[in-house]
Amino acid sequence: MGASNCKETPRQRMIGMMYLFLTAMLAINVSNEVLDAFTTIDNGLSKTISTFEEKTAVTYGEFKTAYEANENKVKESWEYAQNIRIQSDSLFNYIQMLKEKIVEKADGPEYDMKNIKSRDNIDIPGEVMIVGRHGKDLRQAISNYRELVLNHVDENDERLRHAIQETLDTSKPEKSKKGDPNYSWESKLFNHTPLVGAVTLLSKMQSDIRNTESDIVNYLFNQIEAESFSFNKLKAEVFAPSSYILKGETYKAQVFLAAVDTTQYPTVVVDRRGALTEYDNDGRATYTAKADKVGPVKWGGILTYTTPSGIEKELEFSSEYIVAEPNVVVSPTKMNVFYVGVDNPVSISAPGFSSDKIRATMTNGKLIQRGDDYIAKPQVVGREAKVKVEANFDGEWRPLRTVDFRIKPIPDPVAKIADKSGGKIKKNLLMAQQGVDAVMDNFDFDLEFKITGFTVSTIQKGFTVDEVSRTDTFTPEQIKMFRNLRRNNKVYIEDIRAVGPDGVTRNLPAIVFRIE
Repeated sequence: MGASNCKETPRQRMIGMMYLFLTAMLAINVSNEVLDAFTTIDNGLSKTISTFEEKTAVTYGEFKTAYEANENKVKESWEYAQNIRIQSDSLFNYIQMLKEKIVEKADGPEYDMKNIKSRDNIDIPGEVMIVGRHGKDLRQAISNYRELVLNHVDENDERLRHAIQETLDTSKPEKSKKGDPNYSWESKLFNHTPLVGAVTLLSKMQSDIRNTESDIVNYLFNQIEAESFSFNKLKAEVFAPSSYILKGETYKAQVFLAAVDTTQYPTVVVDRRGALTEYDNDGRATYTAKADKVGPVKWGGILTYTTPSGIEKELEFSSEYIVAEPNVVVSPTKMNVFYVGVDNPVSISAPGFSSDKIRATMTNGKLIQRGDDYIAKPQVVGREAKVKVEANFDGEWRPLRTVDFRIKPIPDPVAKIADKSGGKIKKNLLMAQQGVDAVMDNFDFDLEFKITGFTVSTIQKGFTVDEVSRTDTFTPEQIKMFRNLRRNNKVYIEDIRAVGPDGVTRNLPAIVFRIE
């Protein structure tokens, strides 16, 4: 559709060829004949612009008529077209301002665009467009306009996209050979260009803008009909928000004709229920049935529609839904209790509902959702936490079940040295250890406790000797004590303190070793 709009007329091809030829002549010699030729081309471009504007005005008129006839269908494309019109006029007027700015600077305040006096001036265009940076601004404005237009053309419409990119090209000129100057887009066009040539170039850009506007508006208008698909097969469709409902709830389903014409509604008759009377704006009938028994429920009927020729045709349809007792599954992924001070992973699900249709809250703490699972953070030990699960029924949250959980503190770890909590130990094994470890025996959570201090005691020469460590490692004095131990000597690790993830300091039982 849109690609066909980019074909050039013989008049456009002629103007384009003359434009290229005369631009090349600028580098040779600018005679009065050449300047006259530029004036002739500029006048021709003005007529071309007027032609494009008249053509586009007709399309806008047809667009408006279609919009008024079917606002819902045409609204989006119409709004796109109005934005194109605004941006096209803005860019066109900006280029016109640049043309007048160049001529005014050369001919003075009394300038006449139809009778330019300084046609051969080669300094003013560069001064305005390059030194004054208007050329850079123009390049950016054309680039922005090009991207705006391309955003409304389908990626598969390669011909139209290519035509727009070529027409509104602002890329940096390539060097024809090594050593050529590194020209920018604006310097290539306006550096040492006669004033009348610069004006003609700008008129050519205005023509390109109107040409592109005409193509894209016509493309958008044609897309309206392109979006009206033709179907060669019709079938009855049944849509239900959920085919799994709870006993006591109401089942709802919509029966409609695929590719329905909203100007006529089909007639839907349900087995043993008669004709349905509730329809939405798209011609879809709504079927309701009370869920008064558990198990699968099958239902169906006949949909009758009228063809454009006035012939009535029938389509059979059938569907099924399941009625179930309220049920919910709440299971801690680690244990059957919650522990204070740690993250308790919890999996919550309900048959018949996806995870986004379920939500849960708890008392005596917080329940934080992470993806499809939850993390329980209880607060008070000894007080129960109630987890309440709700499900979304047609936009309304309804309770399913509440489950009680016991809240317990994190159990104390066991102090160990060399993975031993007492008994006999070889002296060299004891000497090889760095300190005391806090180990969680038979506990499923991956927790870490940190020993914050302990005392080593032993009897030397009939006297009890104590050495204190305020970390989890043995001090040099304690290691010296180990070195003086003999067979059957006892060593005591007492006053062991540990801190867990809950921040509570625990006093752990002493460890007693006998040296082998």
